[in-house]
Amino acid sequence: MYNPDLYAFISVLLTSMGFLFESLLLDVGVLVACALLVVYSYFKWSFTYWKKLNVPYVEPCFPFGNFKEVAMMQKGFAYFCRDVYTRLEGHRYGGIYFFSKPGLFFLDPDLIKDVLVKDFSTFHDRGVYMNEETDPLSGHLFSLPGKRWRYLRIKLTPTFTSGKMKMMFQRLVECGDELKLCLENIAGRGGVIEIKDILARFSTDVISSCAFGIECNCLKNEDAEFRQWGRKVFDPSVKRIITAILSGIAPVVLDKLKLSTLDSDVSKYFLKMVQETVEYREKNNVKRNDFMQLLIQLKEKGSLDSEQGAEDRTEEEMNGIGETADGLSMSSMAAQAFAFFLAGFETSSTTMTFCLYELSVNPDIQERLRTEIDTVLEKHDGKISYEAVQEMSFLDKVVSETLRKYPPLPTVNRESSKKYKIPETDIVLDTGTRVFIPVIGLHHDPKYYPEPDRFDPERFSEEEKQKRHHYVYLPFGEGPRICIGMRFGLMQTKVGLVSLLSKYQFSVSKKTPVPLMFDPRSFILAPAGGMWLQIKKRSMEYAELLL
Repeated sequence: MYNPDLYAFISVLLTSMGFLFESLLLDVGVLVACALLVVYSYFKWSFTYWKKLNVPYVEPCFPFGNFKEVAMMQKGFAYFCRDVYTRLEGHRYGGIYFFSKPGLFFLDPDLIKDVLVKDFSTFHDRGVYMNEETDPLSGHLFSLPGKRWRYLRIKLTPTFTSGKMKMMFQRLVECGDELKLCLENIAGRGGVIEIKDILARFSTDVISSCAFGIECNCLKNEDAEFRQWGRKVFDPSVKRIITAILSGIAPVVLDKLKLSTLDSDVSKYFLKMVQETVEYREKNNVKRNDFMQLLIQLKEKGSLDSEQGAEDRTEEEMNGIGETADGLSMSSMAAQAFAFFLAGFETSSTTMTFCLYELSVNPDIQERLRTEIDTVLEKHDGKISYEAVQEMSFLDKVVSETLRKYPPLPTVNRESSKKYKIPETDIVLDTGTRVFIPVIGLHHDPKYYPEPDRFDPERFSEEEKQKRHHYVYLPFGEGPRICIGMRFGLMQTKVGLVSLLSKYQFSVSKKTPVPLMFDPRSFILAPAGGMWLQIKKRSMEYAELLL
């Protein structure tokens, strides 16, 4: 609406600033044009960063840098990483731009080892945005920097030893039984099923039980409350996309405006859930073999009871134990449980989805794996046990090859905490430089994996693994900040696959996407449009064997 007083005020203001045009629109137009020119000049100046350092780089475009297709949700982050890896072929490292902010890709396995292990003191942070004031759930192990990360890592490492995994194993098996029952009717008809959603519900049941100590029964009720909130966490809304971009290029804006990358109602829900669970257990003296119980022990005692699995800790972590006796706060407990959810929900369900897809496309591999499962389970009275799963060596190869071909996270990220001279060069990186290790590029490089698009579990025989550089297979990262929940994630994935393959056969259908297309809205590698597979019950001979 036109306001003559406001118009007059703005005219006087602009005139006092030196804008002497009679037309307000012309004044504003000049002001906007000047602002755009300043922004454009700043970006063009920023885009000279790698050239000045004599570092090879991918040519950027205004204003996206190299992230135009990702920002416009035309292609996923995984595609971007593979594209950059291909463009930088022949180089040990190369620069990119996240809008105006420079980042460096390390492609050489020896340099990658330096970043993740040898020079970890420089690259101990992931460079992930966090603000516990606006979002208490952001203070989890994945995002914490420096000393705070080490403090918490020392406390949490014992929660994922082999002994603690065995404690939670039975709950995984129970969820696996529910998964089999969920598919019973469809398999009996030899029908087609969208397996990705069902496996996501399986993962939600596992995590809600093991991390939060609640039974949400998502396999029985796909509209369960916990499942709905879980979907909201991963919903790629416009607000989340904008805040994610700002967290990467201008985190100070989020701090000043007190914006969170997570919706406040989601944060309140998970905080309330953890608080109520803890208070109920403490009041009623309830104890369970789950992650939440271990967090309660850390809250009360500041450390976990010693166990046989202590040999799983690194020397650095062992030396630090005893230095940090303070217990966890309630918000820190909630943050760690939430991180368990973030890390385990999409990654495990998509890994199982991609694995079943490959087994459907390669029925000979599926049959070989099923034979191993039958043989091992027969030795264990037809029961899925921790020891039985550990004996399934071909299963381990199949899962490893799935993670090679479809790594959940396309990159491993680090940020330099001080100036860093790239070995064997004169190039010095500034403090705060973001470093990207293109996992998906390494995993699909024919130098390391001949015919990389072919699914071949034998790539992970001991003989073949010895031929490769250790740092060209990084589905969980490597070094001191390797994924702390790696064992649990693998265990969950294997139990889910054994539960299904021991009872059902999978094959491609007319609705199966061949070739696969990936969801451009998802940061985690995920199939677009779901995963439709044919499923049917196995022959009666095997059913009789397990009776």
